[in-house]
Amino acid sequence: MGQAPKKRRIAWILGGAATMMFGLGFAMAPLYSLFCEWTGVRAGGRPVPAVSAVPVVARDVTVKFDANVASGLPWGFKPLDRKLEVRLGEIRQARFLAYNRAQEPVIGQAIANVVPLQAAKFFNKIACFCFQEQRLEPGESREMTVRFVVSPDLPEGINSLLLSYTFMNRDAQSAKKYADALARNR
Repeated sequence: MGQAPKKRRIAWILGGAATMMFGLGFAMAPLYSLFCEWTGVRAGGRPVPAVSAVPVVARDVTVKFDANVASGLPWGFKPLDRKLEVRLGEIRQARFLAYNRAQEPVIGQAIANVVPLQAAKFFNKIACFCFQEQRLEPGESREMTVRFVVSPDLPEGINSLLLSYTFMNRDAQSAKKYADALARNR
């Protein structure tokens, strides 16, 4: 086999692998939603507790908030509340702002992550914008909230948590278009 056919084969393999990884990135949000719906579990691996079943205890922790946008989503996204002092067992709410920079409607979905990882099962989202897709019209901005409770069972050594969201474009063609535009502008 000559050099040219080998190079073409390698290029096809690498191109296919890149396309698969790109597609998998967009499959993450619907797969996560499907998992949550199927199991009745929210991030952290626990069923959402009944509000009245969680006692409030005299211990506070700091919850910090982070917001990110994946490549391919022409949105801005930021926490309006950077951090909150939270009493364990108390229901709290944090606010975020998302805005569409595109000249067309775009649908996104947020994926949440809690750090440190061992604290994730003690952080329970009761109501969250991340549970559903969010459609923003051209130039539209929207305040979004998450209602949460940190379990009184949180281990003693954990005094600070980070709730981080990454918004992803839910439409693969739209995401590719905006990712390509971003790459051209670099």
